Amino acid sequence: MADSGIAAPQILIVGAGPTGLSLAITCHRFGVPVRLIDRAPQASEVSKALAVWSGSMEALAAMRVMPGFLAEGVRLRAVSAGPRGRARVSIPIGAGIDSPYPIPLLLPQSRTERLLGARLAELGGTIERGVALAGLHQNENGITASLRHANGQEETVRPRFLVGCDGARSTVRQALGLSFEGYAEPGTFLLADARIEGRPLDPASIYIWWGSEGTVALFPVEDGVWRIIAARRGNVSGDDGAPASLPEIQAALDRNGPGGLSLHDPGWLSTFRINERQASAYCIGRCFLAGDAAHIHSPAGGQGMNTGIQDAVNLGWKLAHSVRGVGEEERLLASYEAERRPVARAVIREAAQKLHLAFGAGLFPSFLRNIALPLLMRFPAMQRRVQIDLSETEIVYRGGGLVALGSPPHRPQRTEVGTRARDARFRDPDTGETRRLWPLLGVPRHSLLVFGKAVLPEGICARSGLWLQILDLGESDFGEQGAAARYGLQGPGWVLVRPDQVVAARSDGAGLAGLTAYVARVLEPPAAPEILPTLHAA
Repeated sequence: MADSGIAAPQILIVGAGPTGLSLAITCHRFGVPVRLIDRAPQASEVSKALAVWSGSMEALAAMRVMPGFLAEGVRLRAVSAGPRGRARVSIPIGAGIDSPYPIPLLLPQSRTERLLGARLAELGGTIERGVALAGLHQNENGITASLRHANGQEETVRPRFLVGCDGARSTVRQALGLSFEGYAEPGTFLLADARIEGRPLDPASIYIWWGSEGTVALFPVEDGVWRIIAARRGNVSGDDGAPASLPEIQAALDRNGPGGLSLHDPGWLSTFRINERQASAYCIGRCFLAGDAAHIHSPAGGQGMNTGIQDAVNLGWKLAHSVRGVGEEERLLASYEAERRPVARAVIREAAQKLHLAFGAGLFPSFLRNIALPLLMRFPAMQRRVQIDLSETEIVYRGGGLVALGSPPHRPQRTEVGTRARDARFRDPDTGETRRLWPLLGVPRHSLLVFGKAVLPEGICARSGLWLQILDLGESDFGEQGAAARYGLQGPGWVLVRPDQVVAARSDGAGLAGLTAYVARVLEPPAAPEILPTLHAA
């Protein structure tokens, strides 16, 4: 096998789904080009994942792709559930989600990938299709990866970092010898993307109906097409190998739905089994896993793609800092698994619970669906709690060296260290104009929010620009609804926000010890900007 003779990429990303694309975009925005490969000869046209939740939309806004998502996605308005089509539970969507994007979107994954691919192209990136990872070796001297092209040509590359975003059957994970720990749910599920005629259905609602023999769930896809999911009748041990058919799925809809609905023009028919699994590690040496390569779970809740996108945004800026010689590399890279692994573990657990509640057989799941759930969902507080959990806006990072630098409280609340930043309206002290904070946080650098009069060290002010932006929010927003109150401040103070929109450090008053400690370890020493590519703020 001959060496390609081409300069090795700094970062090789294997897999060009939503996770790989989000990672590539994030790195490019920091001025760090990547090599993104995918073994498929062309992009998938199958809808796959549908839901885009608020936490992911906040990250996508920083990538500057949300206008396309809002234009093409369906805004989800409600979830309706009950026996045989009767709405025993009706949950309006969006209540209680504290986000610039409180309403989740439904958008086929194929279109998500198209929008992300277009953004990557704008930044100068490309997807190399028909290129597979054929071999991977890592030692103290670095990474050696063998790539096989569709024409049979092979090449060897030696990237500084390699990230497997190559799905549940990840070649990278297998090459690293990592186990995929967990279990398979019993039984086989049926799936169809098809048109429905008969009773009127709200194209902005999800329907979950159950009968004495099972459950059927309907999700709007686009333009009158619905996704229908049901458990295969009588199959509890595993996949029996029989392909899905429209009559079989129609029968499940007839048994468990309200009647009067007929399926036609299927665009996708499939069977699948559900696995709840997590990789035994997210990182070995300079090789990482993200998205489905690191964790898979039930589609209940629609959080799989979202968790992968947020993996990518978390890892991307840390890899970019390492490539550009900024910050303590070991601390940065070790924090990825410390922060993201517990999040995926919780998502896996909660998705399994939702699956068992919706599709479980027996007296206890039936009691929960028919009696307990309708009673609980009458309370607005419970409705809000469910939506907030799904939105992934109140995830808390508790472990790792980065969070430790900010000295988080034992039980951090939103906008405290390890939690997500909030949007806020503030009056610009220079112009008097009322502005929104969130667009200002969507830049490839840390953001220091200064409330009231604060004297910052000259060294920090001098570093403002390449790796740190300082946002003066003035003194006029200490009212009950002001920006300071949104960040839990009643007077002068500061809040440092990471590029992935997580609070890194903060202080009430003029104390700067936490700020200087974080900056010293994460934003120094900066590489000479004149010899590095430009950051893409736009």
